[in-house]
Amino acid sequence: MKVSVTWRTALPLDQDILGRGIYTPREAARLVGGSSQEVLRWTRGSGPNEPLWKAHYQFIDDTSEISFQDLIEVRVVRAMRKKGISLQSIRFAIDYATKKLGVSRPLSSLDFKIDGTEILMAAVENDGNVLSLSKKYPGQKIFKDIVAQSLDDLEYEGDKVARWRPKGHAAIVIDPSRSFGDPILDDFGISTATLRAEFDCFQDERYLAKIYEIPLTAVNRALKYEHHLDEKGHNGDGEGPI
Repeated sequence: MKVSVTWRTALPLDQDILGRGIYTPREAARLVGGSSQEVLRWTRGSGPNEPLWKAHYQFIDDTSEISFQDLIEVRVVRAMRKKGISLQSIRFAIDYATKKLGVSRPLSSLDFKIDGTEILMAAVENDGNVLSLSKKYPGQKIFKDIVAQSLDDLEYEGDKVARWRPKGHAAIVIDPSRSFGDPILDDFGISTATLRAEFDCFQDERYLAKIYEIPLTAVNRALKYEHHLDEKGHNGDGEGPI
């Protein structure tokens, strides 16, 4: 069997890599919506502006990849930005939540899922007039919806986010401990991107079901999820309307 060498295999496979998930800015943007430039700006900074938080793989020289935890936090920031919340306010909220919760990465923590609305509201109250929200959305309701939308389909182990089961795609899981965090069919461990690439070549779902020895329904669910990501990217829309 021919084994291809990818950028993932070129990274040092030590305890700081394994089980944490690895995503390029382009891959992250496709999963959460938005652009790779946004992912870079929020996790690596831009010009004189510092990143919103220190991405996990910053200890590796000349890399822009992010971890699964970074990915989830990018997703939360993307949801806030879609509703007009300024980066200055988001930065303040992260700092406020870090001090209030005593955790270094609050946007992906279980405490933020439980108390996120209260934390965001308190941050805004303490942040003066730097918040920008659309007038048609009441502040408290919008924060509640942002937290629910961004975190409700996540599974936690202790306080740490462990995996993401995308809404409307029950057969799919994004788990940093499996396949470097690529979206996979949960029951079979097969990458949805791999099935999509094979389908683009053969244009035959039944053939894929046969060679991978999985049900046809599983192939179709993987392809449906990949098409969903395509549409999300085409629309520039991360998670759909709140």
